[in-house]
Amino acid sequence: MSRRSSSAGPGGVSLFPFLSILASIIGILTLMISLVSNIQDQPPAERDPEEAKRAAEHQKVQADIRRRRAELARVEAELAKRDGAFVELEELEDRRVLLRRKLPDAAEAPAKNADALLQKQVENLLDGIAALKKERPSLEAKLAELRAELARRKIKPDAVPPPVQIRPGGSGITRNTKAIFIECHASGVNILGRDGSRVPVSSASIQTEPALSKVMNDAKSARDSMVIFLIRSNGHWTYQNVAGWAESTFQIRTGKLPIPGSGAIDLSLFFPK
Repeated sequence: MSRRSSSAGPGGVSLFPFLSILASIIGILTLMISLVSNIQDQPPAERDPEEAKRAAEHQKVQADIRRRRAELARVEAELAKRDGAFVELEELEDRRVLLRRKLPDAAEAPAKNADALLQKQVENLLDGIAALKKERPSLEAKLAELRAELARRKIKPDAVPPPVQIRPGGSGITRNTKAIFIECHASGVNILGRDGSRVPVSSASIQTEPALSKVMNDAKSARDSMVIFLIRSNGHWTYQNVAGWAESTFQIRTGKLPIPGSGAIDLSLFFPK
């Protein structure tokens, strides 16, 4: 009879138990890798609905914070302009008194013209102040509401969201176009200068603000000019108001661009240094 082959070594030690344990470990590791891969391949919604819900809520809260910060900055700018308007009115009154003291020594016709021009400036400023007074209660109430909301969420009022860079692509202007930018928000507009300056104009003062009328007249007289309205998410009604007035009164060419986010507007790509 033939002898069966044996895995035992010369000393009679069998390797079968070791190989059996090794095969079991390899099988367990293979199963674990397969389970981990299946979990990772599942869509996020199937993994944890509560986690997806919390992530969506977080994004919503962040967007609301950015919007309220922008609204707070706008209201504070309006209040600062109102205070500046009162100071400017007092300065104009002082200048008018001084001019009237000097006018008797000048010719009668130039005196009348100078006094009429100054009177017109005072009337325009008074119209602007009346409009600001009309809006003051709602602006102050909105400011108090925004400050209370920021305090409730423990957000610093001076926290600044990232700037929004405006790109020439899709704006409809060419290299030779003289672009004039007007930012539209819920309570008015801002005239944006090439140097980064901002001149705020409330909704009630759009048709009476001399600075805004001057910008429109400049756009009308300049060749290849175009007024670009940059529309915030809450500024569609303001855009319709100011764009309709500009097109019907000054017959100028206009364009519009929606502005995502609430950060300061960066026009550096339009006006490279």
